[in-house]
Amino acid sequence: MIKNSIAVGIMFFVLSITGLYAQKQPLKAEPYLTEAAVKGLIKNHEKLLESLNPILDGEDSKERQWFESFQAALEKDTNPADFLKKNPAPKKLQTLFQKCGLDGKTGLLQIMVIAYAVLNSEYGALPIEIHPDDLKLVQKYHAKLSELLKPIPVETETDSE
Repeated sequence: MIKNSIAVGIMFFVLSITGLYAQKQPLKAEPYLTEAAVKGLIKNHEKLLESLNPILDGEDSKERQWFESFQAALEKDTNPADFLKKNPAPKKLQTLFQKCGLDGKTGLLQIMVIAYAVLNSEYGALPIEIHPDDLKLVQKYHAKLSELLKPIPVETETDSE
């Protein structure tokens, strides 16, 4: 139950960041994904979410400050790839992304592209442009990725009666 809450919380955080960004401008259609990155996210998603939770809860951590800077930049129409070139993820996050099969420097961007590609295939066009190669790769693993990104139903009082 706690793992599910952590997973939902982290995914909502990532999607809220990407939602703010998508309202502002389309992502440049460059390929950001590799098959290893997609497989790594599928295989290591729980490890990634469990590791990100304490980082995001750390009030004064440089990793949390970096996430906040990333979010603020997206709210100001900054391209996430440009932000990552100028402000690389802290080493702790790069190491975490690499351990989970993602690129250390663009891991957060890869997560964004995967999330939007899955949502795009399920709900239609979203205000973000994704490279066709990335879409094909996500489509190949759509069933597994869709399951990972599926919101967990919240039990209400009427459900428990």
